[in-house]
Amino acid sequence: MRRGLVALGAVFGAAVLALFAFLIYVLLASGDPKYWEGEIAAFERRDVSNPPPEDAVLFVGGRDVRLWETLPRDMAPVTIIQRGFGGAQIPHINHYRARIILPYDPRAIVIMAGEADLSDVHGRRPEDLLDDFRTLVLSLRAEDENAPVYFVSLRPSPAREERWYGAQRANALIADYVSHEKGMYFIDVTPVMLDSRGNIRDDLYRWDGLTLNEKGYAALAGVIKPVLIQAGYGGLRSSR
Repeated sequence: MRRGLVALGAVFGAAVLALFAFLIYVLLASGDPKYWEGEIAAFERRDVSNPPPEDAVLFVGGRDVRLWETLPRDMAPVTIIQRGFGGAQIPHINHYRARIILPYDPRAIVIMAGEADLSDVHGRRPEDLLDDFRTLVLSLRAEDENAPVYFVSLRPSPAREERWYGAQRANALIADYVSHEKGMYFIDVTPVMLDSRGNIRDDLYRWDGLTLNEKGYAALAGVIKPVLIQAGYGGLRSSR
């Protein structure tokens, strides 16, 4: 009996160590843009079998875009292309811009990324996010992609509450930057993510305190969609 318990304990301990090692590997590997190659290739295969719509607004980013199952319906009548992958960071989007942005000739580009950057094990700073965002946009402009760029503010989450201060700093830096640039805009979703006392609204998240639920996505849509409608993306494209 005792030997059996010892053996069971050893197996359990080995399983825990293996799981811990796997999680460390994922955390380290996911910082490399090549980690998401499979998801990018899947987009390209889908584009062949089911070509994306023309005259569309491109949503690109990480988990918030990837898991937003009702995004096309929530943005209607704005036609959208949804390209969210993994836990993408801003440099990852830049790395794959020739494959997930440039081919679509988008009317506008909505970027929803940055939270994973601040959670990176290598320690990204708010100033790094600004530099990475600037690099992304300037790279697009250098390649004659002149569509308006909308940056959706980093949002808070209960599971990463300790990172909210840094996220607010990144938001302020990026908002200030785009305010001085032509064709760039900042969409601040912060007000709908907090209650009247400034606390993070738990009712907008799933059990993990990180992933938005249906109500959370509805809150985002309530801020983003009016901006796109006001900009005229609900109708036909006018000449640029």
